Amino acid sequence: MISVIIPTFRDDERLNKCLQSLYSQSLEKSKFEVIVVNNYPSDEVKVQVEGLNLIVTSEEKQGSYAARNKGIEEANGEILAFTDSDCLPDRNWLFLAKEFFDRDTKKEIGVLTGPVPLFFKDTNRLSPSEIYEKYTAFKTEQYAQEGFAVTANWFSYASVIQDFGGFNSELMSNGDTDLSGKISKKYNVVFSPEVKVFHPARYQTKELVDKYRRVIGGNFHRRFKEKPAGFRIYIYDFLIRRYRFALKKILTVPPRESLPILKVCHKINKGVLQEFFHLIDGGEPKR
Repeated sequence: MISVIIPTFRDDERLNKCLQSLYSQSLEKSKFEVIVVNNYPSDEVKVQVEGLNLIVTSEEKQGSYAARNKGIEEANGEILAFTDSDCLPDRNWLFLAKEFFDRDTKKEIGVLTGPVPLFFKDTNRLSPSEIYEKYTAFKTEQYAQEGFAVTANWFSYASVIQDFGGFNSELMSNGDTDLSGKISKKYNVVFSPEVKVFHPARYQTKELVDKYRRVIGGNFHRRFKEKPAGFRIYIYDFLIRRYRFALKKILTVPPRESLPILKVCHKINKGVLQEFFHLIDGGEPKR
């Protein structure tokens, strides 16, 4: 059996669309279960999709990795699948993944991952944030080559996840990088172009800024908490790379895209600097 684990935080509308995609899977429903972990227990999750082998539980400790660990505890499957409440798995997502694991007689797969294509509110009128994400989001094949995976589209044996103690529940971001990097030192990270999960592009620039603030916080706690000088160098490099990316786009894409990208990069860098000073002053990372 495959256990699909979905953390959610006040996201019922998109969660139900995700569950509808799972209801429509080509894999027989008897061969998988779905575990929804509510990371905002004071607000009950309202599930509108029937016919799934569904478990709804909750996790008070804030953070998607703490919620995923709760899902791991509840799971009955030999294979764990991770996605997010705003994602739409392809109809054959589970069927194709199961085929990979059925062929893996030597148990060499540590993580199976695949593409995370974006979809947009209106493909003819992209917001500045959507334009930015069009060029930057989810390079999952490259991640896999480097030994990493994202939890929007991730399969592992339950035994492998348990061997490594699950996700670091103290992290608000980078927990997937942290765990997949550890797993890749012992097992294979496999990329399949057919095992797809669709993800909405972030529409508002604030969503992107918040994302990068979480990334900065995750890196700080995972790599730099005891190395303030290294954290300063990391931040400086981050800011330079954002502006370098914007400059490259000014030279290579039309102004209708390059100018919004520049504005978005500037706002991201402003938010990252705010998070930097917040963290070095002892503040908690952004959720």
